[in-house]
Amino acid sequence: MSALESSKDIQAAPGTGVTFAAFAADEVTKQAMMEVARCHWPGALVVDGGLAAAIAHVASQQSPQLLAVDLGDDENPKQSLMQLAEKCGPETELVALGTVNDVFLYRELINAGVADYLIKPVSVELLEDALLAAALRPAQTISDQPETERLAEVVCVIGARGGVGASTIAVNAAWIMAEERGKKVALIDLDLNYGTTALALDLVPAGGLIEVLQHPERVDSLFIARSMLPKSERLSVLASEHELGSEATFDHESLDIMLAEVRRGYDWVWIDIPRSFCHDNESVLATANRVLLVSDLSLASMRDAARLSAYCEEKAPKSQLSIILNRVGGNRGGGLTVKQFERGFQRSVDRHLQDDPDAAGAASSGGQPVSEVASRSKLTRGLREIVDELLGGAQQRRGLFRRRVSEAET
Repeated sequence: MSALESSKDIQAAPGTGVTFAAFAADEVTKQAMMEVARCHWPGALVVDGGLAAAIAHVASQQSPQLLAVDLGDDENPKQSLMQLAEKCGPETELVALGTVNDVFLYRELINAGVADYLIKPVSVELLEDALLAAALRPAQTISDQPETERLAEVVCVIGARGGVGASTIAVNAAWIMAEERGKKVALIDLDLNYGTTALALDLVPAGGLIEVLQHPERVDSLFIARSMLPKSERLSVLASEHELGSEATFDHESLDIMLAEVRRGYDWVWIDIPRSFCHDNESVLATANRVLLVSDLSLASMRDAARLSAYCEEKAPKSQLSIILNRVGGNRGGGLTVKQFERGFQRSVDRHLQDDPDAAGAASSGGQPVSEVASRSKLTRGLREIVDELLGGAQQRRGLFRRRVSEAET
């Protein structure tokens, strides 16, 4: 980097007041940086030299408010970035680019204060998203509530067996909470091959959830927002329809990263989790504030519900477990009475949902929630009671201050 470049005045982006400088270690990355700068920071400094040039620049003059630094093939990027951080002002936001693809490194860098870490080669679009998010981050940090106040409540819904209606309950309860109770809700479907919850809301699942899980290093609020399927202003769905016969491989740590980011942007997160999926992903259950275990009145469901109940209590002791009996009182119940089920299960169930095949069928065929097509049905009434009990319990856990904030927001 020449003396002329190092002393160049860096102009702020029009309308933002954020100054920007970028330091590339190769020509491809430099071209991407220059393209983003031309659109948003026409007065930016974009030069060769990578980390060494960045350190020299901030050592000689006031650091810009936004830095993009290409670490090249550095195998210890955290240590290198700490050298740069010592010379930067506290207001500087840093987006780093490197070749080390490791989810644990990504988390270390984010925890250390790096705004984002991108794996090279990086597209212009991805770099643009990361830089704009970093440029806006200081204002968000000042205005947001503390981290512990912003995290969404998490509800996991698990079916004792396939076909007992767990997905139906997750979809409809999430919809009621969003559209009738005014909460901002995310619905996540962890059945990666089928995306049933999206279809139940007349949405087309693509590869959104799979892409998030397979690229944890890219996960931020913008990436999550682009991957979501919006049903309405208050309800969004994260699902996928992965190719059958092809295993959806991902690092299980990715689930924690994804869920942590989703919780920052919503009031409530509903997770429809297949019973087989939770065995290898215990951290999802452990994150939940509430686990709803759904069963019908069949003998096989009673047996499996008892086993899953013990499993949930062992793996997620801090999560409140509720047993929901679905399709009670109809021809599809399964043969047992409620008392026989409770006797065999050796505990009382928490709630019954009445069987209503006409309302459920009309909703399913039209891709609509049950409460829209049969607002006064017993099934809808039971679903609303589940939602209201959850909202009441959350208000009690959060205390008076949190209740006042929530009331002001709605």
